Amino acid sequence: MERKLSTIFASDVVGFSKMMGNNEEKTLEILGDRREVIDSAIAEYQGIIFGSAGDSVIAEFGSPVKATECAVQIQDKMKSLNEDVPEDQQMIFRVGINIGDVMVSQDNLFGDAVNIAARLESAAQPAGICVSKTVFEMINQKMRVSFEDAGALELKNIVEPIQAYFVIQSKGAGRFNQYEEKPQIKVEKAEQGSLAVMLFKNLSKDEEQEYFCEGFSEDLINVLSKYSKLLVVSGNASFSYRDKTKSPREIGKELGVRYILEGSVRKLGQKVRVGAKLLSAERENTIWSNNFDFKIDEMFDVQDELVETIVSTIVGHVDKEEVKQLARLKPENHTAYDLVLQGLEYHRKSNVTAENAKKAVEFFDKAIEVDPDCARAHAWRACSLSNYVGWRPDEYGEDWMDQCADSVIRSLEIDPNDHEAHRIMGAISLARSDFELALHHQERAMELCPSDAYIMGKNAALLVYLGEPEKALELVQHAMRINPFCPDDLFVDEGMCYFWLEKYSDAKNCFKKIKTQSRESLFYFAATFAKLGDEQNSAETLRQAFKLTELSVEDFLVTQHYQNPEFLQQLRKILESISV
Repeated sequence: MERKLSTIFASDVVGFSKMMGNNEEKTLEILGDRREVIDSAIAEYQGIIFGSAGDSVIAEFGSPVKATECAVQIQDKMKSLNEDVPEDQQMIFRVGINIGDVMVSQDNLFGDAVNIAARLESAAQPAGICVSKTVFEMINQKMRVSFEDAGALELKNIVEPIQAYFVIQSKGAGRFNQYEEKPQIKVEKAEQGSLAVMLFKNLSKDEEQEYFCEGFSEDLINVLSKYSKLLVVSGNASFSYRDKTKSPREIGKELGVRYILEGSVRKLGQKVRVGAKLLSAERENTIWSNNFDFKIDEMFDVQDELVETIVSTIVGHVDKEEVKQLARLKPENHTAYDLVLQGLEYHRKSNVTAENAKKAVEFFDKAIEVDPDCARAHAWRACSLSNYVGWRPDEYGEDWMDQCADSVIRSLEIDPNDHEAHRIMGAISLARSDFELALHHQERAMELCPSDAYIMGKNAALLVYLGEPEKALELVQHAMRINPFCPDDLFVDEGMCYFWLEKYSDAKNCFKKIKTQSRESLFYFAATFAKLGDEQNSAETLRQAFKLTELSVEDFLVTQHYQNPEFLQQLRKILESISV
């Protein structure tokens, strides 16, 4: 019998027998309507239904990401369809997803992989999704969702307990995660001095040293981007190629760069070897390469040498003093620096599980304990604490934002040129409606790290709140240039810009591109539909916003920090005019 590896999607209706007992005809009518939506979504995500009996659906997908994206879309649509429907006629589904070896017999699939998916569906919460650990390991950080550990589940007729996770609404920060498989915009030309720094490969035997490679690569990007004659694309964009087998020419064309820096790191205790080579993207030839052997406490000196070589190779002679001015404050305690890099590894995954968010805070606390003068540890502790509060709001008390502010202030006292500290202080200042201070810190963050599309997007959002959507639009579009993969956040910012510029069709096009809707995207999308005179879509989108965010119009407006209250009044008037 033929065997293959497949992702299995299983769903059924909660309390279907009871619904049938109450009203068979009406239940079957509702099920027919719901099945049209489900079957259409499965087809959209390239799934194939191979089993269907009563209220259940079993489908096969070629990708666990596609299967889970499909499940999320289905559950979102079911929530909308259950709005304003009598409780006894609401149809609520559960979904289970597993991946494993299956046996193929004609048009059917058999085996434990199928059985486990069906049992996971039974273990899911009503209107929820439950996935096996194998699926979780393949999809986390590839989708804008979060997860709660369901533990090892004892499933009926399954011999061994199955470790599983519940899929939940996205929490924490998704800043470091790239959810797109390919660039969303086409870069028309590669500017002179355009450069992509690829993620340096880990050649150490210890796989856990991945965090060191990522930290080393990010530091290089931050320093190189400060040189005005270079255009360095965002690390989010260049690091997206870590698992792809594309040629330098293909990467150069997609990212719009003339040069690519590749490298490797081999770390053994206190000794490090870094290999680096600069490539011409178009010609695919090596322009320069070298190996560096050094002790860990010499790492930043080697980074300076790398920067000087790269800059002088691409744009000509550069003064060593200029390179020194570009370099950041070097940490004196390398144990603390290593703890910061480990903390960042968990921080990047802080939107995946609460445990990751908590571990990030703990690593930054350890770094501060080892070296109280480690500026980066204080800055990132503030950011990670904010993320963790998103998971566990009660753990740090109501003064958690003051705690974050204290951490950032301490970071800036130690190193006034830490771009992340300025970025975080800008966010805190905006939340406190201190617009002048927010602008100062956000502009300084962008000045210190011009290659960070996320920081640029935050600047653009601030300019919208300051009533300067035209200026904000320029920033957003430059952010898209340095990160052509365009995370959803940038489309939200762009849509808000067009909304306030009264270019509602353009705003609508931006919001339509968003893969996973957020608080801002939904409320502004509803307002955009209203301005376009589309009553049906404005009402449907606003209902979706209420359901997803659990916020009223008034609650949402509290989160919108406009300097000019007239903008808030306009937004209130538009949203309250929508008949839901």
